[in-house]
Amino acid sequence: MRAFIALNVPEEIRLRAEALEKDFAMEGLTLVKKESMHLTLQFLGDINAEQAEKAIAAVKTLKQAPFRVTLSGVSYFTPRLIRVIFVEVSEGADKLREIYAKLGSALDANKIAYEKENDYTPHLTIARVKRVGEMRRLREALDKNSKATLGSFTASFVALKESDLTPSGPFYRTLYELKL
Repeated sequence: MRAFIALNVPEEIRLRAEALEKDFAMEGLTLVKKESMHLTLQFLGDINAEQAEKAIAAVKTLKQAPFRVTLSGVSYFTPRLIRVIFVEVSEGADKLREIYAKLGSALDANKIAYEKENDYTPHLTIARVKRVGEMRRLREALDKNSKATLGSFTASFVALKESDLTPSGPFYRTLYELKL
């Protein structure tokens, strides 16, 4: 199974993100479906049932009080060749980086492989770029939304999720959820 650990994002924030995506509805971009939006904390990749149990044990070690997260400002990864368009975490990013590090240590202790990032950037992905047909239009959409705000919420749950890739997009199933 393909798995990851994520912070759940409330419906009202995902609805605002979905409305924002309209500016990015153009050829060559795949918009993230509202029900698939989340903040990834650790990507595990393909794991088996035994590894999933160890990943759950790693999540259970997390000691974190609920905290505020604010999403604002549209940005992108890889400046020369835009691949991912996302909304930045403007409040709560430090806490998310702490959780990323704590989960990494717990996964290491439980001998679970995961995708290690040198510079973890908490973000909410709204679009993936396959190719850009209209770079000027994309740049205009990025500029227009550079200060867009989706709002704030209290981060209160971290979940281990299974990702099933289908032709119509990913389908996520929660395997375990930890209340902060």
